[in-house]
Amino acid sequence: MSYCSIHNIARVVNVRQAYNRNLPAAVNEPAPSYRFKSIEFGTGAASATAGGPSGQAAIGADPDPAASVIALFTSFFTQLFNLLTSKTDKLVPDSTPRPQVNPTVEPVVPPEPQPKQYVPIPNLSDKRNGAKPDNIWSGFRQGPDGNCVTVSAIKVAMYKFGQSPTDIYKEVIKTSDGYRVTMRDDFVLNLTDQELKIGAAASRFIGRDKGMLKDAQFLFAVSAKRAQMENNDGWASRSYPAGVRSLNNGEDEFGPGEGFLRLGLRKHMKRVSVRDLARGQLGMCNRAFHSVAVINGREEMYGRQGSAPTRGDAIALV
Repeated sequence: MSYCSIHNIARVVNVRQAYNRNLPAAVNEPAPSYRFKSIEFGTGAASATAGGPSGQAAIGADPDPAASVIALFTSFFTQLFNLLTSKTDKLVPDSTPRPQVNPTVEPVVPPEPQPKQYVPIPNLSDKRNGAKPDNIWSGFRQGPDGNCVTVSAIKVAMYKFGQSPTDIYKEVIKTSDGYRVTMRDDFVLNLTDQELKIGAAASRFIGRDKGMLKDAQFLFAVSAKRAQMENNDGWASRSYPAGVRSLNNGEDEFGPGEGFLRLGLRKHMKRVSVRDLARGQLGMCNRAFHSVAVINGREEMYGRQGSAPTRGDAIALV
């Protein structure tokens, strides 16, 4: 009977036998001596082959020690690989996230409107950028001819948009032989230097403000040119002087507002009551024998400030 407890028996595997049974022994290591010994347990005998050196016993013989070692190492490396792969999956994302970039959008600030650059234009005053006349009443006034409709329209337009034709019209350009005028209703005409002289002289305007007088004469000459182009009164298309005469013999035969229309202000005209003009709305009032500008609730009467209007056909400039 053995003196060793069965619980103290451990399996011993000779690794050298598993990998290479023919490995040479180390030169400085004594060659082991192997012996086989039978160990009896209780009844019967169990035969075991010990493959170790003398004094070491192995219980039983491993049928395939090399396969066991290979399985052991395979299990070890498999678990190690799975562990490393698991950590890599947790630490390294599938794709590197791009940093979120929020572009800075600067607000679009519209440029501030700049006043029109002053450009001297022959036969016009130096008033620009909506500057009103120094004296709307006496700066210029109607002369002996019957062009009160055109005079009234010119005065109201000057007070509304500014004294200069460059403010009343959309554009005034000096050309080689005259002027190219674009009105607010996009009507375009060309006025020659000679026609301007004819129109200015035929208007027979009177005024102490020489700059305002020049601007008023220019506006009258342009109105006469448009009268010619539109065949005012049915005969103004004969010539430019005919257009001038059609303005000097009375106007508004077919309704109020012809003076505003020839200045290109159709989009700014509005029919109102005389009471509206008396309350301060800017406009003109037409009566059977005379037309007047109404400014700040008062009629303009040949260069003087008159009373509030009480009758007539009223047209406001808005």
